[in-house]
Amino acid sequence: MLNRFLIERRIGSGGFGVVYEAWDGRLERPVAVKAIESRGESRRRVLREARAAARLNHPGIVTLYEMGEEDGNALLVTELVGGSTLARLSRDGTLSDREIGEIGADLCEALDHAHSRAVVHRDIKPQNVLVTEDGEPRAKLMDFGIARLADAAALTAPGDVVGTLAYMSPEQADGRVAGPEADVYSLALTLYECWSGENPNLRSTPAATARAIGDRPRSLRRLRPGLPHQLSEAIDACLQARPTRRPQLEELGTAIEDSLDLLAEHPRHSTRPLGVRLSAAAAAAVLGAWLAFGHGVVLP
Repeated sequence: MLNRFLIERRIGSGGFGVVYEAWDGRLERPVAVKAIESRGESRRRVLREARAAARLNHPGIVTLYEMGEEDGNALLVTELVGGSTLARLSRDGTLSDREIGEIGADLCEALDHAHSRAVVHRDIKPQNVLVTEDGEPRAKLMDFGIARLADAAALTAPGDVVGTLAYMSPEQADGRVAGPEADVYSLALTLYECWSGENPNLRSTPAATARAIGDRPRSLRRLRPGLPHQLSEAIDACLQARPTRRPQLEELGTAIEDSLDLLAEHPRHSTRPLGVRLSAAAAAAVLGAWLAFGHGVVLP
């Protein structure tokens, strides 16, 4: 592809295209290539993701290397990251409270970088966080496909609902403009779920989930009384329905970092040893599936 990338194998596919593991012959490194049929909303989404990602250069955000077009497909070339999604690790119980905190601190830094460059992610959720497999757990944020560029023309009409319902801020669910406060809400909800094992918004049907958004959830302090009070109170405050009542991202990050030494270092419900990670092939498959399927829904 693009007279440069040698496709080695297909590692994922979905409604938004196909993802391949490829080899960059010029710089001699493995990459991921996402190919999306270049027309209509798909084309707009690719352009939006590329424009957002092009502004960002941070170790906590998957790097975009190149964008091109070939045979009617838009191509996004990114770094190929080995690891597993936060959703899978949380479900399997392989992360300790401290590791969840470390991941949360990483995500605060990544989002702070994005917000400083006028990029609002708008789809923070466990499925869009990759935990790398080398050394200590490190988080990488992916999928800026529905990101909002605060200083660019909107690609969605007023009233459009963009995001993933179960992790969506109340203002997003109402079709209002989602600023950095929306990312704070979604990040806090993601961490709330990892620490408590439940998502207060998630219901049996999309309609019920939509109705639940904005309801005050049970306090994390009540669900997990063993967590540091400062941390629980910060998470709870970030889940306020009104954006103006939520702490700033920096405040959330400080609360997490100040609590790290007080968090347990062993998984509470481990079903396998913490050191077990996906094989390289499985990690690539997870990444491919995530790139192809990890996008939030766009509701008319």
